[in-house]
Amino acid sequence: MKKDLVIIGGGPAGLAAAVAAKENGVEDLVIIERDARLGGILNQCIHNGFGLHTFQEELTGPEYAERYIEKVLELEIPCKLNTMVIDLTQVPE
Repeated sequence: MKKDLVIIGGGPAGLAAAVAAKENGVEDLVIIERDARLGGILNQCIHNGFGLHTFQEELTGPEYAERYIEKVLELEIPCKLNTMVIDLTQVPE
């Protein structure tokens, strides 16, 4: 696979990076996530405290992750789930 941007990990940081990249003009990108769904560890963080800066409201971990998942789907950012990265190779220009 050759892409302009490959984001390894579909947790909150990866989702936020993908959304920011897409909103700033990167079209050829993909998120690679080893689990069966996006969201990362926040899916287990049921306490409040997420989202105040980004979404201007207090959210649980799963709610926060879901906001980013919705944005990734809205922007039609491709995701490869159940996929592990085992090697990276720099392609000569």
